[in-house]
Order: sequence, then structure tokens, then C-alpha cells
Amino acid sequence: MKKVSFGNHSAIRVPRNLQEEIRTFYRDILGCEITKQAEDIDYFRMGDGFFVAFLYDDDALAEPEWLKSAWLEIKADDVPTTKQKILTFGVKEVNSRDKSHLYFQVPGGQVFRLVGTNEDLSRFER
Repeated sequence: MKKVSFGNHSAIRVPRNLQEEIRTFYRDILGCEITKQAEDIDYFRMGDGFFVAFLYDDDALAEPEWLKSAWLEIKADDVPTTKQKILTFGVKEVNSRDKSHLYFQVPGGQVFRLVGTNEDLSRFER
């Protein structure tokens, strides 16, 4: 079988009215670089080589459906400081079976797990 992996580009469809809150969270809280801004799409660079586009769309999932979308993982060199910035921003914490990490819902509804850049996560692989 051939090997496959996730690429370094993704897109997320989000409600149009959350554009400024999304820009603030990803730019100011997570430290992402906005590489392109437009009325209906923003591009962000996360870290050295991951890019995410936010497509602002009135037909995006409604808030009651947000927890049913994909849950993703972000890594930080300084987890305690990053966690504090995230919580101070006012995100919604999400309950998970994994009590050793912060799970939180960002503007637009995506759920992230915060982990350390060099953390051993092998227990989640078996």
C-alpha cells in the first residue's frame, strides 16, 4: 500500500460574521501570519509551513453543529503561556476523555487540542 499523509494546506468554512474574531484569534493569540485578507477569505501561515484558509460563508455550519466537525491538534513550544492566552481570549473549553490536554473551541467552531511541540503522544497512536 502506498503511503499517504495530510498536506500542509487546509480550508475551513466559517460564518461570515466571525471574520474579525477569527483574525484576532489566529493573528494575536496564536501568532499566525495573515498572508492574504479579502472580503470572503483569509489565508494564515501557522508555524513554518502549514497554511489554512478561512472561507467566510453564510452557509457554514450553524453553531449547534460545530462540535460534530473535525477535531484538530495544534502544537506549541510554550504550552502554559499559550494555554493562558487562549483561555484569556475567552474560548469555550471542550470536555474530552483526554484530561491531560486543553481542548477548546475557536471562533468558527473548530475544536483543537493543545499539545507540546516535543511531547510524547505515542499513547494516542496505539
